[in-house]
Amino acid sequence: MKKENKQLNWAYMIAPQAGVAAMAYGDPGTGKTETIKALAGATSRLWILNSLDQKEPEAMGGFPKPSEITHRGRTYPVVKRIPEEDFVRAKLEPSVMLIDEFTCVSEEIQAAALGWMASPPENCWVFAAGNRIEQAANGNELTEPMINRMLIVDWEVDVDSWSEGMNNGGEFSPPEVPILPAGWQEFGKIYAVQIAEFVTGDTTHSRPDYLNKVNDPERMGLPFPSQRSWTNLAKVLGAADSVGANMDTKNKIAAGMVGEHIALEFMAFLELSEYKSPEEILANTTETEIPKQAHVALSYIRSVLRAVHRHTTADRWEAARVFLAYVHKKLPDVAKSLEAKLYQIKPDGHKPKKDELFSELEKERLG
Repeated sequence: MKKENKQLNWAYMIAPQAGVAAMAYGDPGTGKTETIKALAGATSRLWILNSLDQKEPEAMGGFPKPSEITHRGRTYPVVKRIPEEDFVRAKLEPSVMLIDEFTCVSEEIQAAALGWMASPPENCWVFAAGNRIEQAANGNELTEPMINRMLIVDWEVDVDSWSEGMNNGGEFSPPEVPILPAGWQEFGKIYAVQIAEFVTGDTTHSRPDYLNKVNDPERMGLPFPSQRSWTNLAKVLGAADSVGANMDTKNKIAAGMVGEHIALEFMAFLELSEYKSPEEILANTTETEIPKQAHVALSYIRSVLRAVHRHTTADRWEAARVFLAYVHKKLPDVAKSLEAKLYQIKPDGHKPKKDELFSELEKERLG
């Protein structure tokens, strides 16, 4: 375990686990393949490496095979597609696939890969990597439809870990990889509400013009906002919260999906609208403003309970209990609906503290 958790490349590693393919630009030999391979190993998933510069378009979409269909008594010749073994296994088995050399191939091969990147199989976490266009041999820019379906980031070189390994005689520690817990989807619901307010609301801080904003010619090849990318952003930011990602990681996720400038405005909007992450709530339970909307408050509680379940201590459990009691004062039905779940994750042997604060919330349970 590293002495300091820098969360290098966490944005890149989180998105595919949430069902959104991720593309990293980076130089060869800087650890991209080994890091994603380590993620596959840590989760006991099938590891698949596909180098596009060694592929024909048919390898992505399937090789043609003559066939026929019958309709109303007549037979028609058709062509069916037979996929490569890797792609069949990726659909059938829990897997991690890295599609490498993404910018070093023709537009035809990139287009064939788009179908796989646009809708990754449920069983497969899909990553892509390549050089910037000015460095790629026979390079081609990614198309706008492809960019809008992915997280786009720059690969971060872990010089400290490499140096430590070299000074240890070439023995390198495995890279730190964030792994989404069960139920991570709950964390994204809060972000979905906030995004809807940001791009469709009528507050002074809302920006409806950012709902769908295609790139200007000089910005081609960069992330841009659309209903698709905002929807994906809610999921991936929620996934980031579920593993305790820091603000730097979340900023990179936002920039990699809707563009740097718009991401800065949106992340600032979250602060203005007093959105709190579950860790912030646990650290300041008595100072957190309870959302007025019941569905937002419910998402707050669920995210806090998930965070405590992921890392359970007596103090964190009591902090969640205090927050639930405060919610009960404002939205009693919402709080009561999740009281049982709070006690399901109580640390073994922990005796809940006695306080008048909890009396109204817990009197039915206590009889």
